[in-house]
Amino acid sequence: MELVKEILAQLRDGNYHVEEEIDGHSEEKIIYHLKIMEENDLVDVNLSEVINTRTGKEKEWMVGAVGGLTWKGHEFLDAAEHSSAWQQAKDFVREQGSNVPFAVLQKMMMAYIKQEAGLS
Repeated sequence: MELVKEILAQLRDGNYHVEEEIDGHSEEKIIYHLKIMEENDLVDVNLSEVINTRTGKEKEWMVGAVGGLTWKGHEFLDAAEHSSAWQQAKDFVREQGSNVPFAVLQKMMMAYIKQEAGLS
């Protein structure tokens, strides 16, 4: 989830370059995360599945273009940048063994922020 947060922040700030590593994560791992982020409507990205040229057999994802954050991506990043809500979500994931659906994390962070603001 830290990688997702960092990719979103870099996209928002206009500092994102697919070919660069982020916090020691490989290009392949970053592209995989972009794919799942696109599937969850966090980012606007054009991905193509291609044959791995090294092996000729394995398929891999290639990034055509990264458009930026969607509305949902902005909302997630806004919630994740609230430090205590983010820490609560990370602690919950750690307790659950990292098998927590994305939607649950986002709802958890939003509920925490609402509670802190006295809206619930």
